[in-house]
Amino acid sequence: MEEKQDIRAAVLIFAAVILLLVFLGFVGIKFLPTLVNMLSNSKKINTDKTDLISPPPPALILSYSATNSATINLNGQSEPESQVYLTQNGDSKGAQKAQTDGSFVFHEITLSEGNNLFRLVAMDPAGNQSPASQVYSVEFISKAPELNIETPQDGQTVTSKKLTVKGATAPQNKLVINGRWVTLGSTGTFETILNLNVGENKISFVVTNRAGGETQKEITVKLE
Repeated sequence: MEEKQDIRAAVLIFAAVILLLVFLGFVGIKFLPTLVNMLSNSKKINTDKTDLISPPPPALILSYSATNSATINLNGQSEPESQVYLTQNGDSKGAQKAQTDGSFVFHEITLSEGNNLFRLVAMDPAGNQSPASQVYSVEFISKAPELNIETPQDGQTVTSKKLTVKGATAPQNKLVINGRWVTLGSTGTFETILNLNVGENKISFVVTNRAGGETQKEITVKLE
């Protein structure tokens, strides 16, 4: 009798397990599309967050417009971690990645004699391209400035304490005679008067162009 009761209990337990598995299978099948849909929507939300805003134009940081150096480094600012592309006189000079603070450097850019025109474009990690930057100009002047001293002549002897000094250089240059700035005319000519001492007088000339190039001359005038 007890054996029959044990068999009946085992059958009931087995049937209950089967029913539970069927129920869970049915509910799981119904819930599966919902789960798939939730995962799909999650991916779609992440994709929709893609950056669609173009970065601003990159900018160079230049403290000069002319140089006598044949190679320079170009520093600037752009959107952080964007790729910055550089052109020089219309020719590509490659790209540099902006750092997390937006700074970038193009090293050892070789200049052509005369004006060098630079332009930049940035592309952010999402592939958005910035408008082109303004044009930046750097003039390379390799030659030292010219200086023509018209009067007096080196070694000349004079009898007046007042000496007129005349000459010419490029109008954009700066001229210093015996430590004093001398104003240039619109064509680069200059004229100034110096006071002489009896005996030999040294007159020094220093002319500098906007690229930092310098020419020095010295002449001697004797006052009797």
